[in-house]
Amino acid sequence: MDPSPRLSSSNNPKLSPPDADNLDSARLYDGGKFKSISLNGKIIAPALFLAPMAGITNSAFRRLLSDFGGYGALTTEMLSASAFLNEDTAKSAFSKRRDCEGLVIYQLRISGKEDIEATFAKLEAQNPAAIDLNLGCPAPEIQHQASGAALFRDFERLKQVLKRIRACYKGTLTVKCRLGDDPERWRESFLDRLRLFEDSDIHCITVHPRFSTEKLKRRARWQEFSWIASQTMLPVIGNGDIRSLRDVQDNPDYFDPLAGLMLGRIVAQKPWIFREFAGHSPQKIQYSEVWDRLYRYTSEDLPPERAFGRMKEFTSYFSGNFFFGHELYKGIQKARNVFEVRDAAMRFLESNPQLAGVQ
Repeated sequence: MDPSPRLSSSNNPKLSPPDADNLDSARLYDGGKFKSISLNGKIIAPALFLAPMAGITNSAFRRLLSDFGGYGALTTEMLSASAFLNEDTAKSAFSKRRDCEGLVIYQLRISGKEDIEATFAKLEAQNPAAIDLNLGCPAPEIQHQASGAALFRDFERLKQVLKRIRACYKGTLTVKCRLGDDPERWRESFLDRLRLFEDSDIHCITVHPRFSTEKLKRRARWQEFSWIASQTMLPVIGNGDIRSLRDVQDNPDYFDPLAGLMLGRIVAQKPWIFREFAGHSPQKIQYSEVWDRLYRYTSEDLPPERAFGRMKEFTSYFSGNFFFGHELYKGIQKARNVFEVRDAAMRFLESNPQLAGVQ
């Protein structure tokens, strides 16, 4: 198979190539702002998305992000299809959505053994901006359950899962994946999946350009974005290690072919970061107030024993804002409950800690 030709839109009448005379207007970041993206007729502007992060992107965290704004759409944590069917969506911190959050994409992990029809009926009732299928999570426990990267790997099972989904759900459907398993020969199998996504009426693909065997310490392969975008008429959203607007400005060859960006860990560190990307006026950040606000939001949604782990997880990221952030991290690791986490965090944050990168 020759992996170089672009997939032809003539094979799929729902897809159309970009206007060759208008390529400059298709730049991801131009004129000081990010372009918008249309998903199944829904305009998302700017084309900036929150990545799903386990232990982080619950409704309380999304509520905090809504206080700052700048994003186009937010995403839930990865939801288990089987667990979701048993949740009270009005109360569950995993699946409930507040009006202030705006557009919210619900991400689902699925193996094909679940009641797909009931799951999608219940999800559709949440009025999601889209339902996203997780095909990239490399965690062993997720792959052991035949979902995430394991579903992406199993082409025939993936094909049947998408067929079942499309038989019961006609709404906006997106997928998020990695590059696959084989660093030497990944492109051929990736092309097969791109064609499957096009044939399955997928509306958008988000790519985290690492292989399923790579840890986060390995730099994301941004250079692959342009090749992937050249092979499909589907909008491609880029994700992975994007930490500042300068990353995009300094690497136009990598990012301009994309239809949007998805930000992950940097948002947990700097919940206001979308404002910078969107070109909004900067705000003076009171770090102790931001931390304590999320503590209050989380405490409204979860009992203390469950809020405990969530605030520890958030603080591990938030500590990256400070020159001696390891002291904050060490302090919360000693805490035995969420109240001690707050005491440790406030002691550090109210001591006027030096910001990282500030001398």
